[in-house]
Amino acid sequence: MSLPWSGPQVQVLPTAGRRAAPALERAVIWLLGAFVAAQCFGLPLLGAGPWALWPTLADALLWLALLLSVLYRAPLRPDLRPLGQGLAAITALSALSVLLLLVMGDGRLNVALPFGVFQLFKLIQLLGVFWMAARLPLSQPVLDSWEKAARFGFLVMVVTVTWTYFSPAIPNFLGQFLPRGLGVSGPWESYYLHNERGLGTLGYNHAHVAAMVLLQGALLMMLRPLKSNTWVLLCIVLACFLSGARAGLVGALLFVLLEGLRTPLRSTLMVLLAGVLALAAMPYLQTELDSLIARQATILEAGNVENLAGRGDIWQTYVKNLAADPLRLLLGSGMGSGIANNGSNAHMMVLQVLYETGIAGLSVMLMLFGWLMSRLYALRDHRAGIALNVLIGLWATTFATETLYPNSAFGSFLPLLALVTVVALTPASAAVLAPNPGSEYSPTLQEPAAALASSRTLGWED
Repeated sequence: MSLPWSGPQVQVLPTAGRRAAPALERAVIWLLGAFVAAQCFGLPLLGAGPWALWPTLADALLWLALLLSVLYRAPLRPDLRPLGQGLAAITALSALSVLLLLVMGDGRLNVALPFGVFQLFKLIQLLGVFWMAARLPLSQPVLDSWEKAARFGFLVMVVTVTWTYFSPAIPNFLGQFLPRGLGVSGPWESYYLHNERGLGTLGYNHAHVAAMVLLQGALLMMLRPLKSNTWVLLCIVLACFLSGARAGLVGALLFVLLEGLRTPLRSTLMVLLAGVLALAAMPYLQTELDSLIARQATILEAGNVENLAGRGDIWQTYVKNLAADPLRLLLGSGMGSGIANNGSNAHMMVLQVLYETGIAGLSVMLMLFGWLMSRLYALRDHRAGIALNVLIGLWATTFATETLYPNSAFGSFLPLLALVTVVALTPASAAVLAPNPGSEYSPTLQEPAAALASSRTLGWED
């Protein structure tokens, strides 16, 4: 069996294998579409194992798609192989970072190891989604079907976030089916016990809710290039505002601003319309929104320590522990060590990455995203532009949370980001040239002009 990022291999396939391959490919495409739609429901289906590993509907769809995907042979798109190799290398280095927990000998291994294993597990999911999507012919019919899935998931997100801000009915109902008991359900208890507002059906963490709304909304915009996305931008801002995540709202506003620069007239009209509607609704919603407005307004006073919700003390603890040990600063303390050694996550991605993987890990992360963002900028098309803007918006959120780093509170965010990346790096010409998976099977798929020489052969995996 060849590595998933190895070059195309031409071989004579059994007739049964040739017939089965396109059917499996269509099933994977459908399951990935269902995976996109299922992002709107992030609550676990079962309470098996540690709470951080409770499987969700998105997890179940992901693993089923991966199982089917390994049953047929198809190489990664040539233009995506470097990124695939980079992600595989990062996953391998992360496995070594988990083993570093044993070397550092900090104690509390019973806390650090489960979190480290979870982070590695989430990176494996990310790599799996990328590997599946990068082997598919992303024709226009495929992208159109995913657009319907993204639209469904996004609308459910916005509706449920709005609903749970004004009413606790959804958490009260769904909480009946979540395992209960301190030490069993962990932070999931806050979902149904504390009546946290604006969580929708996505999860127990406000930052996660805002990040998922922003990413799903951006994916929807990428998949509808010829349609107006003004309503999508408005819904992103509305849901991120109601989620109560201040960093999430900053990221959403930055994304909307960057998108507005591409269509300034439409953006201006959108802002004016939103302002008029907000003023009209204020007399009816002022009582409900007073506390939320006061919370979100603290964004304008980010330098005030009182508005950091204890983050100042957490940051000082992390910086102090890093400064005390040069080796820890260079290589980190091991993935999962942050919460074990310091009592909580850093609530700032750079600090979290520095503490757990050191300067070495942070350098790798910056190189990966630098390369990715430069590729998106070089493409200069509709999808790549939106993806670049949403990455900038997500990076803006990292000053107060670990958005782009494996985080037990963030569900399937990183695997979805992997899928969004593949879609963003697919040039419009490739979507037009790629055959419809539902059409008569051909072992060679047409690709962009730069890759027409590469063949793509499907069949049963050995």
